[in-house]
Amino acid sequence: MRESDFRDLELKLRLDSDSAGVSRIDFEDGLVIYSALFTHLSGASGAKVLDLGSAMGYSTLWISKALEDSCSGECDVVAVELRGDRVKAAQEFFRDVKLEKVKVTFIEGNAVNVLEGVDDESIDAAFVDVHVSLYPRVAELMLRKLKRGGLVLFHNAIRPPPPAETFQQLSGAGWRYAVVPTLEGVLIARRP
Repeated sequence: MRESDFRDLELKLRLDSDSAGVSRIDFEDGLVIYSALFTHLSGASGAKVLDLGSAMGYSTLWISKALEDSCSGECDVVAVELRGDRVKAAQEFFRDVKLEKVKVTFIEGNAVNVLEGVDDESIDAAFVDVHVSLYPRVAELMLRKLKRGGLVLFHNAIRPPPPAETFQQLSGAGWRYAVVPTLEGVLIARRP
């Protein structure tokens, strides 16, 4: 995907999400996601990334761009959203997104339930933007679902803050993590 094509798609989806009143990550959070995943998955082939709480696909677009630019072979993005109307909007939007190395699949469903059904140690990375009250459960599941050394990014690491239990769980399990201080914050954690 050419950079100019991405900029046009990003702007369109940002405006579409805003006009529909659908919450999305900020542009700066997209840059953080792109940078972290690009670096983590550089040269990967067959990588699988989850986007939990994808809404209309704005974060999915950033994830897809990172994989398109970093993967050496085909990689997969699985975007999970609870509301069917948002899944349909994302699927419709992605018909115009030209990706050569990335396959994007949208699933309508509860992100935690979908994550529970994923095979252990089958995920290379994940972006989590579900309700922050669910972060401790997601962190617990990620310890099994992510491959060793896998990366998970949690949105809303500052505003609204996730339960303290999230950080206690990560520390207790030996995860290495840092919070990138964007407006809402992105917690980047690496599985031991």
